[in-house]
Amino acid sequence: MDAFLSKKKKEKDRDGDSKQESKEDERENRESKLEHREESHSEMEGERHTEDDEAQRHTVEEGGQRSAEDDEAQRHTVEEGGQRSAEDDEAQRHTVEEGGQRSAEDDEAQRHTVEEGGQRSAENEYSREQGNMEIGGEEIGSSCPQHPFDPVRVKNKVINGDALTDDEKKSVLQNRWLAPQGYSYPKRTLGGKQLRYNPQCEKNYEWLSYSPSEDAAYCATCLCFNKVKGKNFSFLTKGFTDWKNAVGDKRGVIPRHSHSEGHQRATELAENFMLITQGQKKDIKSVISKQYDDKVMANRKALLSIIDIIVCLGKRNVPFRGNWEGSSENGNFNYFVNWKAQFDTTLKQHLETAAKNAKYISPQIQNDLIACCAEDIRETLINNIKTAKFFTVLADESMDISGIEQLSLCVRYVSGEGESSEIREDFLGFCPLTQQDAKTIATVILRQLTEWGLHTEYLRGQGYDGASTMSGHVSGVQKRISDVHPRAMYTHCRSHALNLVVVHGCSDLPIVRNTMSIIEEIAVFFSGSSARKGALEAETSKEGQTTKKSGIPLMSDTRWSSRSTTLSAFVEKFTAVHSVLEKMGVEKPSVSAKAATLRHSMESFETIITAVMVNEILGYIHPLTKLLQTTHLDILTAYEEARNMRQVIANQREDKGSRLCFEKATALANSIGVVPAKRRVSVRQTYRANVTTESVEDHYRINLFYPLDHITAQLDERFAKNNKPPILASYLVPSSLKYLTPAREDEMLRWYHEDLPDQDTARQEIERWRHKFEDGPLPSFALEVLQKHNLSFFPNIKCMLKIFLTLPVTTCACERSFSAMRRLKTWLRSTMSNDRLTGLAMMHVHQKVEVDRENILRRWDASGHRRIQLAFD
Repeated sequence: MDAFLSKKKKEKDRDGDSKQESKEDERENRESKLEHREESHSEMEGERHTEDDEAQRHTVEEGGQRSAEDDEAQRHTVEEGGQRSAEDDEAQRHTVEEGGQRSAEDDEAQRHTVEEGGQRSAENEYSREQGNMEIGGEEIGSSCPQHPFDPVRVKNKVINGDALTDDEKKSVLQNRWLAPQGYSYPKRTLGGKQLRYNPQCEKNYEWLSYSPSEDAAYCATCLCFNKVKGKNFSFLTKGFTDWKNAVGDKRGVIPRHSHSEGHQRATELAENFMLITQGQKKDIKSVISKQYDDKVMANRKALLSIIDIIVCLGKRNVPFRGNWEGSSENGNFNYFVNWKAQFDTTLKQHLETAAKNAKYISPQIQNDLIACCAEDIRETLINNIKTAKFFTVLADESMDISGIEQLSLCVRYVSGEGESSEIREDFLGFCPLTQQDAKTIATVILRQLTEWGLHTEYLRGQGYDGASTMSGHVSGVQKRISDVHPRAMYTHCRSHALNLVVVHGCSDLPIVRNTMSIIEEIAVFFSGSSARKGALEAETSKEGQTTKKSGIPLMSDTRWSSRSTTLSAFVEKFTAVHSVLEKMGVEKPSVSAKAATLRHSMESFETIITAVMVNEILGYIHPLTKLLQTTHLDILTAYEEARNMRQVIANQREDKGSRLCFEKATALANSIGVVPAKRRVSVRQTYRANVTTESVEDHYRINLFYPLDHITAQLDERFAKNNKPPILASYLVPSSLKYLTPAREDEMLRWYHEDLPDQDTARQEIERWRHKFEDGPLPSFALEVLQKHNLSFFPNIKCMLKIFLTLPVTTCACERSFSAMRRLKTWLRSTMSNDRLTGLAMMHVHQKVEVDRENILRRWDASGHRRIQLAFD
């Protein structure tokens, strides 16, 4: 019985297994049919869209992949339902139905994506058509030359997936191609209209970067950091050219790109990158490694200490190098480095631990840091000049101690606003000249100004000496520069002109020329020996005379006030000089003959009265010589002061000037026992004055004092009234407004027309200016007007007055730079390179200009590959 029950149970189990297998087969058939329907549906969808381009098919494939993934999930759900018991079949079918609904929803989303892909495909096709169009008969593309700031330079690397270097990223982010003056952007036919790129978009969207070689716009930030593909991806790979739909609320492609996710992410990365390169944010190394950060700070502090020493020595004109003692140099620079290391622990540790070739105190490193200091000072000056906008160039040349012809370049401009307005003449550097012809000098001046970052289109004046190479009106330097910049008016240095007046006045008359030669020999005699100079000072003190200068200063053809100084000292110490020469003629056998000859020359009344009269005339000229060496002087004031001085000298002829000079000369002659007398008058006398007179006084008044009118004639010639158009702006000074005639006003406005900020209202503004100063005190100087009056409502007059004050008066700034050069490049430092000379001269001349030590260190670090870690880039 038990065997029978066991057999029945086994048969029943087999029947259950068969039923279960049958149910599983049915479920598998249903799953196969469902899968077949889904695949058929996907194939139909793919066939409907086979006419789309490659980008559309890519989107369809992505939609098909998503549908396949959903089907896989659906089959997985069905298989899990098959493993459940038969009682769960109803729930399984419900799940299958929900999976079908989800598949249908995915198919609908897929069709929507396909439609969008079709739209993008059409846009891409339109862009391809526009990119191949022709402009001016030539196809825009790779045939056009690429500018250094053209974004196309890095586009190909981005497309190929190559990483950009940090320098390339900085160049792309910081630099933009700027259209040259007069450049016309190419036109494209868009929607039946001729449209071109509008550079004003770059002001609203700073990330735009125009490619002149492709006539297309790129996104600078996306080129460097965008890795997200999406709409408007042409800003990264192909370049945007659809100028018709560039901006706008509805179809503006540029605004949409600026709000895209990829662009905003790239912008954030670009900002962080620039902050790191500028040192305002720590880079990843500093964040991760505190030790590295400490090392960087220590390195910076050590080098900043070295820079401090270089700046101090340079500004004070202290030589850096010294004598070599064995293998070490005992120079000022090394001495002060070691001295500062005694209380600067960071510098001391650097000197003790750094490698011998990595202490950064070698002559080459000194030259590099000196050059960086000069660049920092020059950048400050250039920024001030650019703020002033208009400037004039001053140039002069001189030979240094090593025989190199150095061209000194200075710039004159008006700095500041309101009460802080001032005229500045700043030295910018020396330029060695290989040749001294006009063409070479003019080329060097224009090239150097451009390299320093000045815009020569704002050059409004030139100031040189009167040498034919510089002032020639046919092929001189001023003519060559005027051909390039016609509004750069040339002015002959007024100090040189006045010096020529004195030179001709002292050399054209034989009697004056002979007397000046005697006085120069006496000055050389006393300056040749300290014993003679001491004897003269002792005799001067014995007579109770007190003088500021010892001895008699030597004369110089280039030192403008030297003649007046020498002559004044000779007349003041006349009796003392005679006494010393008399003693030396008896007590000093080695110089007795020379001393006796000079004494006999002094005992001539002709020499005495000539020295007194010439000293009287030069006494009027000397103050003007000092005045012309100042920088606040404008050109009109220089001319007026010269004419006033000329009138004073001319009045001495009519007044009692000759009488006073004769009385003073008589007193000096009596002090040494000389009787006033005139020279013998012969029957035939050709080479000296021979006018018959009744008295000695009349003789010298007619033959000496009156001929000194030659000086007034020279002043009339060299300081003639200048009516060039730029100087007509001087009539805008309130005290001279009454002399501004309509003709002068028309000529002035024609000259300044291009520089005026509001050209159409210039005449009305001048009328308002006249009305403003009808009553009350009237300013007499243009600089005074800028400092004490609000010119906000007179922009045109302000502009003309600034340009007028910018016109050069003298080249004294260049002469002062030559004095600094002679203090710097001495016999002991004659091998100094030109770059080192210019750098030290910049620091020495501009002692009051503050230098940024951090900026100098950045410049130095960026100038080459440094072993020391400073983490600026």
